[in-house]
Amino acid sequence: MKASELILYIRENLKDYPIEYLKNKAQDDRYPDSITKRLAIYNSSIYDEIFDKEIEDDFDIKDSLVKKIEDDVNYYFSIYDPYDDENRDFTRNLCLYLSLIAKKPLHPFGNNPNKDNMYLLNEEYFCKDRIKYLKDENSLCRYCVCKKAGLTFGFF
Repeated sequence: MKASELILYIRENLKDYPIEYLKNKAQDDRYPDSITKRLAIYNSSIYDEIFDKEIEDDFDIKDSLVKKIEDDVNYYFSIYDPYDDENRDFTRNLCLYLSLIAKKPLHPFGNNPNKDNMYLLNEEYFCKDRIKYLKDENSLCRYCVCKKAGLTFGFF
């Protein structure tokens, strides 16, 4: 499939998602700088990005890779939250977009290697936790653009 086809597929799957709830959560003062708030901010901004994105240089994406990502997200939710179809579908589509089109991390990231578990440094994304979760069954880390942070993060 082409990237332009995938983005249309993702948009179709997300068009009825109640994004206002997530955007309100991103502004809610009950979540001061928590992971909940950071995820809400990141995911709602990615949602907006998906609907604004124009594919300029269309490229091929293997259908088998799209299916594998979808299956792995489905697996994750079957284990950790089997009854949350709405968030499963939302997460699945964000993962497809982030990993195959935007080439961005699947989680929010910061700019401080000493403080942030995921961070941007010299135009590359790094994740301190990647090494721990990469070998988990059906790990979504396999699709994330982040590199393993290794031990270098402690020497800045």
